[in-house]
Amino acid sequence: MLEGNPRPGKKLLATGNGRCNLTNLHISPERYHGDAEAAKAVLSAWPARQIMEEFGSLGLICTSDAEGRVYPNSLQAAAVLQALWSACEEAGVETAWNFEVNSITPEAGGFLLRSKNGEALFAEKCILACGGMASPKHSCGEKGYGLIKSLGHTVTELAPALTPLKTSSKLCRSLKGNRCKAKAALYQNGEKLGEQQGEVLFGDGQLSGICIFDLSSLLGKKSEKVEIRLDLLSRFSVQGITSYLKQLQKNRPALPAGELFSGALNLRVGQELVKSLGFSREMPIGELSARQLKCAAEAAKELRFPITGPSPWESAQVTAGGVPLSETELFSMESKKCPGLYLTGELLNLHGDCGGFNLHWAWATGMAAGQSAAKACQAC
Repeated sequence: MLEGNPRPGKKLLATGNGRCNLTNLHISPERYHGDAEAAKAVLSAWPARQIMEEFGSLGLICTSDAEGRVYPNSLQAAAVLQALWSACEEAGVETAWNFEVNSITPEAGGFLLRSKNGEALFAEKCILACGGMASPKHSCGEKGYGLIKSLGHTVTELAPALTPLKTSSKLCRSLKGNRCKAKAALYQNGEKLGEQQGEVLFGDGQLSGICIFDLSSLLGKKSEKVEIRLDLLSRFSVQGITSYLKQLQKNRPALPAGELFSGALNLRVGQELVKSLGFSREMPIGELSARQLKCAAEAAKELRFPITGPSPWESAQVTAGGVPLSETELFSMESKKCPGLYLTGELLNLHGDCGGFNLHWAWATGMAAGQSAAKACQAC
């Protein structure tokens, strides 16, 4: 096992905020993007329960939450790494840290691997598990894509995914550090690309939160005429909110307009929403017209933020794009371009939503590749 980092599992330790969201009980192609149709065979062969059983055989107890997210019972990513590392030691796996592979050259009976320092190793079979471009301080994805291309593979356009979305909205800056629940929808050129429900976090020039991360996966690199529309009161219609505001106006006509949504929304969000409408915060709501109340209701149902693009690779959790699955044998993950080479995880053109879907893909393709490579070596 060759590792470019000074120690193994660096990226694994950072997953799930240090808790390692191993998989999800609701694995399905619908939760993936890219070559999702082609991935059905692999996902079907490696369901969540089998991944949990594999870790269970290593002594790792897993637990799931209400959303189907599966974690180690200790809620420590270090426990997952320890289980894997102990299994490697018991199996007699030879390892080399700080061994950044610079080239892979097919030769008779296998591959010659050379490090950037000139060290060389021969391998009958080669499994690439380099990770992607996301979180570059943890992985060697850029090097991995270069190695893949040198061996005859194509790589689709790459883009950061599961990442905050950048916005030019002044309202977002005013709300920095605040959060609220909302239904978030991503639009491009007026067409809705997708929507997610969850907690939205406002930052200086960006929107984040799991629902925003999942929507970022639909964006890619093209970000012309893109916006996020937030429904801050998804349980209610515009008419329902308008009726609520009219009743509030009747009951408390002297209430300052700045507190128009104080009983319905995060206080700061409600105040900034009113401010964005141009209402004076000190104006009694009894002076607001029926039209102004309806405008306030409409704004609460569709608060718009122009999106200028995804945040950079340093903020991304995964990579969108990679080697097309059509260039691999799906049940073994062996390369069709270079027999004896196996491709796994984020290097491939598939990425999932937040919630354990991406680690599941890493385990599924990794185990499929490992078992296939081992059987091929035994048959030699």
